[in-house]
Amino acid sequence: MTESVLNYQSVFIVPQSALEYFDRALDPYASAMLMSLLEKGPDKGKWKIEVIFEGEPDRNALQVTLAIAALSAGIPEPKLDLMPVPKKNWLRECLVSFPPISIGRYYIYGSHIKEAPPTDKIALKIDAATAFGSGEHATTQGCLNVFDKLLTDYRPHTILDMGCGSGILSMAAVKALNGDVQVDAVDIDPESVRVTTKNIRENRVSDRIQTWQSDGYEKVTRTYDLIFANILARPLMEMAPDLFLHLNPGGYAILSGFLNRQQRWVMDAHKKAGLTYVAQERIKEWGTLLVKRN
Repeated sequence: MTESVLNYQSVFIVPQSALEYFDRALDPYASAMLMSLLEKGPDKGKWKIEVIFEGEPDRNALQVTLAIAALSAGIPEPKLDLMPVPKKNWLRECLVSFPPISIGRYYIYGSHIKEAPPTDKIALKIDAATAFGSGEHATTQGCLNVFDKLLTDYRPHTILDMGCGSGILSMAAVKALNGDVQVDAVDIDPESVRVTTKNIRENRVSDRIQTWQSDGYEKVTRTYDLIFANILARPLMEMAPDLFLHLNPGGYAILSGFLNRQQRWVMDAHKKAGLTYVAQERIKEWGTLLVKRN
């Protein structure tokens, strides 16, 4: 039997600098939103945003939303094309296509994987969901790799996960440090806070991680030995002074979410705020930086 056409899909191609604006603008309309970096063709280096709508959205309202997002991002307004698609459980579609991933000492897997995790790895159970961070993206891998290297001669006792997404970095830190740490995980997106809270409960680390919603550092009152900030280039640059103020002297920050060509801008902003360069990691087109407050 043919599935009835009840959902609609639209695809937008935007530069990295506009991704945040369109993500926030489209989120209230979407029942699912998939983002991928284009690596070939005339739009190489740009992002493809695939939006699934539950039913047919109000075209006029959606066009106004796109116009505002484009104006804020400083790009031409994209053309709105709505295509009918069969109704599916899009989150389940993502879930079943998410294979286990090994990153350094970590083994990241979804609840659909029935085999026991390998005993020589730190297991993190994370399902593909509406919040960013199931481990497959190069920025998450970069953060985990840099964190692993940092642990060779540094043991943080307090950690802030700024823009926590799924909570993957928070949980990785707690498990790598055998629970000898307290982590605060915050995100501007309430869905990310909800998903992080669910994940830390399922991974049995709720006693070591607190979660709450915050627009940047607005509701952050403590200082930390280590700060993860896997966001986007522009907010990283804007929040660099706040990161400095919330980092303990001698503490480190792991920054990611930017393209390699944006690394100099991100580093310059943090140098201006008083931080020093320590190390970097590059995976494909994405960069990760380790900086320190002396």
